Amino acid sequence: MPDGDKDSLHTLDCSILPLRSHAAMKLRLIKNVRMETRIELYREAGMGSGQVAIEELPGFIGGTDDLTEHDIPMLEQIGQMDSFDPYSLRRGLRAAGIEMNDLSPFSLSDAKKRELRPHMRNLTRPLVQYVFGANEVELNNPEAIREVIGNAEGIAVRMRLERLAASLKTSTDLLPDLLEDYGDIFLSLGFYKQHLIDLGPRIAALQDWIDEASRASHIGNDPVTGPALRKTVRILGVLSQSLKLRFENFENRTQIRWERVTIGTFNQVRTLISDHQATLAAVLCGLLVKIYEWESQFPGGGGSLERRVEFAMTDLRSGLDHLAGIERKAATFA
Repeated sequence: MPDGDKDSLHTLDCSILPLRSHAAMKLRLIKNVRMETRIELYREAGMGSGQVAIEELPGFIGGTDDLTEHDIPMLEQIGQMDSFDPYSLRRGLRAAGIEMNDLSPFSLSDAKKRELRPHMRNLTRPLVQYVFGANEVELNNPEAIREVIGNAEGIAVRMRLERLAASLKTSTDLLPDLLEDYGDIFLSLGFYKQHLIDLGPRIAALQDWIDEASRASHIGNDPVTGPALRKTVRILGVLSQSLKLRFENFENRTQIRWERVTIGTFNQVRTLISDHQATLAAVLCGLLVKIYEWESQFPGGGGSLERRVEFAMTDLRSGLDHLAGIERKAATFA
C-alpha cells in the first residue's frame, strides 16, 4: 500500500523534519479545505480532525524554547508551501535554507513507485532499447536506472554509454546519477497525473451536484447566489481542463530520442518538467482538499439545496480564484 503521508499532497508527518521538540515531531501538518496550513493534533473515527494554527501550538503542547524559537518558525516556513508532496518539500526546504542530512523520507514510497511503473516505461523503454538494444531489461524506478546503467557490461553497450555521456556533456562515471535524477523528475509527472486522473470524475460529480442546486429557480435566479454558483462550476471545469491539456502537452514534449539526444534537448525537457512541478502540485493540492471536504460533508453526494449553496459559497469558493490565478501563471509550452 502507498504511504499515506509520504505520497500525500496535503499532509506532512512532522517526524521527518529536523525539529527539536519531541512533542512537535509527533504531529502532522495538514492543508484544510480553505488551503490553510494547520497542525493536526488528533484524528479519530467519528470525531474528525482536531486542528490548530501553527502559532497556537504552545498552548497545546507546552511552550519550550526549542518549540517557540526553532520549531514554530520552521513549521511556519514549511506551512507557506502550497503542497506537501515530496517534490514540493525538497524544493521548498532548499529555498528556505533548511538542511536535511537524509533525503530518503522526501521521496515517494516504494509502493507508489510500483504503481507508477507504466509511466516510467515511457522513459525507460527507449533508453533501454538504445543502450542495450533490447527491451528485456526492466527499469521501473529512478534508482534502478542508476544501478543498471552503472553496472552495464559489454563492449557495444559501453560504447553507447560513452556516446550518450559525451552528448550529455558528462562522464560515464557520472552518467548513472544524471539519468537517475532525470528519472526522478520524470516520475513526478506520473505522480501528478495520477492525482488528476483520480480527481477528474470527482470534480465532474461536484460540478453536477452544484448545478442541481443552481437549477432551482429561487437559487439560480438570485442575483448574487446564481452567478456565484455558475462561476464556481466554471472555474472547476477550467482548472480540470487546463490540467488535462498540460499533461497532453507533456506527452508530446517529453519524448527523448536517446540515439540523437543533445545536452540542449535534454536540459530543455528536464527544465520543462521542473518549471511545472510547483504549479501542478499547488493546483492539484487545492482541488484535492476541496474534494475531500465535499465527500466528507456530503457522502454519496446528498444534502439539501440550501446546504449545497452554503458549502459552495463558503468552503468551496474560498481560495478557488487563487488556484485559477496559479494555473493562469503556470509555465507555457512555447
